[in-house]
Amino acid sequence: MLLSGTKKPLICIDRDGTLIYDTSEHQFLGRENNWREQVQILPHVVEGLRLLNTIPGAAIYMITNQPGVAVRDFPLLTEARAHEVCRYVVETLQKLGGTLHGYFLCPHASPDYVNSRPDLSFHPHLVHDCHCMKPALGMVFDALKKVGMTPENVDIYVIGDRATDVRTALNISGTGILIPFVNEPEEQAKVRIDKGEKVHIAENMQAAAEFVVFRRRDAFSNEGD
Repeated sequence: MLLSGTKKPLICIDRDGTLIYDTSEHQFLGRENNWREQVQILPHVVEGLRLLNTIPGAAIYMITNQPGVAVRDFPLLTEARAHEVCRYVVETLQKLGGTLHGYFLCPHASPDYVNSRPDLSFHPHLVHDCHCMKPALGMVFDALKKVGMTPENVDIYVIGDRATDVRTALNISGTGILIPFVNEPEEQAKVRIDKGEKVHIAENMQAAAEFVVFRRRDAFSNEGD
């Protein structure tokens, strides 16, 4: 069996609350025409991405649930707009020196989410339990396909600010890394239920990247023993 360090790493990173600020005022980014002004990169993100890119063969993708696309009350937040926002985030990070190799998004809203938001109306054709919405694995498999990998020959990490990000990793036998975000204080308590060797809690993106780098170096070291 291959050790972690011998496999190429696929690192999937959440967007809102992990790479960029996610506030109640800026929720559903793209629903207003001034959305570019609302994009703010979180501290230590660029440094973390730079470090992740030092890992040989690493494939680094942003994966993001965007249920706002399904909200009928946000006519500007179409799927095309959601892709425009994601491209802008990727390009902004690239200009700052933090490279992502691409992104994938889910534009759907789950029935549970719809029930939790009676204040909003939704497009019925975009409401369902799809295969791409985290913690389902559709976007991870999209990334695997993009780089020509399979779950058996890749070391998978999912980094995010929610328990669903961690569960996404665990659902494919990967490692989940939670970066607690101030706006989601309950997420860390949810993750502790699953906490084990496949779950790590990091202070910020740079700390998350340091964990990935250390874990892979440790695997190489153990392989040589």
